[in-house]
Amino acid sequence: MENQPEFKGLDKSLRKQKIIDTAAALFHRKGFASATLDDVSKELGISKAALYHYVGSKDELLSIIYTQAFDNIFKDTYEISGMDLPPDEKLRLIIRNHINNIIIKDLSMFSVYFSEESQLPEKDFKKIREEKKKYTRIVEKIIAEGISKGLFKNVDPLLEAYAILGMCNWIYKWYSPKTAHYTPEKIADHFIALLEGGYLKSDEHRPGSKAKPSASVRKSAKTDPRKQALNRVKEQCRLLIELIDEVV
Repeated sequence: MENQPEFKGLDKSLRKQKIIDTAAALFHRKGFASATLDDVSKELGISKAALYHYVGSKDELLSIIYTQAFDNIFKDTYEISGMDLPPDEKLRLIIRNHINNIIIKDLSMFSVYFSEESQLPEKDFKKIREEKKKYTRIVEKIIAEGISKGLFKNVDPLLEAYAILGMCNWIYKWYSPKTAHYTPEKIADHFIALLEGGYLKSDEHRPGSKAKPSASVRKSAKTDPRKQALNRVKEQCRLLIELIDEVV
């Protein structure tokens, strides 16, 4: 077990995190159902008995991974939502933070987070679902604020929140640090520009502007906001597919 000295050399407080990181990488590579605690212990270079000093089961490891992944995103997002900034600036920061957390901090952990939810124990499954709803509500609230202040188009705030988070969350499916042609910063810039085309009002339609809307804009304003939002989601998905095609 060649990695054992390295593991034993770690401070005790860091050993559990090493186990969690190793498990996340294995679950990402092999899938939660296929990976075993034997795999984790072999990867670490320790005995399975030693592993049980830190975690009691594979389910426990998965729950810890979910808790850490969510805390990484939610903590920053909660802070951003409380900043004294216009809603459009808040939303840009949240999108950038969301993407950077997924890609830069730990792609393996977040790939597990977005793909293995059904494997969680029931009590943890319910808890994570509730936390995800809270996160979505933060984004929804910022969008609603932007609409009320005349900065955003009259979209359905919840549907727009789903569209934004859905695009960001899908990154784990196609992004690889080893093969990707784009930096996280470039992806964030592209997504922000793309999404703002869906929800952000042009300058001429913002409060205080004297420009009159065109006939086509006046006509679209009379249509169902939900249909407008769905059409924007379709266009965003089309453009995202084009971006993925360029990568793969």
